[in-house]
Amino acid sequence: MASVLDVSRALRYPGQEFPFQAEIEIEDMEFAGDPIALKDVSIQGVVVGAGERVNIRGKVESVLKSRCVRCLEETQMPLTAEVDAVYAKEENPDDPDLYQFEASTIDLTDAVRDALIMEIPMRILCKEDCKGLCPVCGVNRNLVSCTCQEGGEVANPFSALKAIVLNDEEV
Repeated sequence: MASVLDVSRALRYPGQEFPFQAEIEIEDMEFAGDPIALKDVSIQGVVVGAGERVNIRGKVESVLKSRCVRCLEETQMPLTAEVDAVYAKEENPDDPDLYQFEASTIDLTDAVRDALIMEIPMRILCKEDCKGLCPVCGVNRNLVSCTCQEGGEVANPFSALKAIVLNDEEV
């Protein structure tokens, strides 16, 4: 897959926009302690040269594959992001958002990955009304109906506090 983009024309003709599209392969990673995969990543946008710098603007589309935080089942969802990245030939310690490039090619992978990571929701759910796992027996309540919590409460460290509140006792 072509994650490297030739920007020689943009460098020769500063200020002029050159459209491009590319498909990018991003390695699986960990996000908030869970494994995630960004698959079918594609970007469509424009490249503009400005002296020794190149600006990339575009829209990224991908499929996010991860686990549901409630039931732990594998799930996937579409993910889109806007990319607006600046590449420079020389590193600038005062501008950490700058991506570096050499000669007349840039690697889009880091900028695209960074933009997609910013769009990942903090809680990934398989569906909005996911019932999750039973805290007693661990069964997926989306698939099986369990009776662990019917007819009484399960004792836990906070049961005593609940009794105090319900009985209006003083602490």
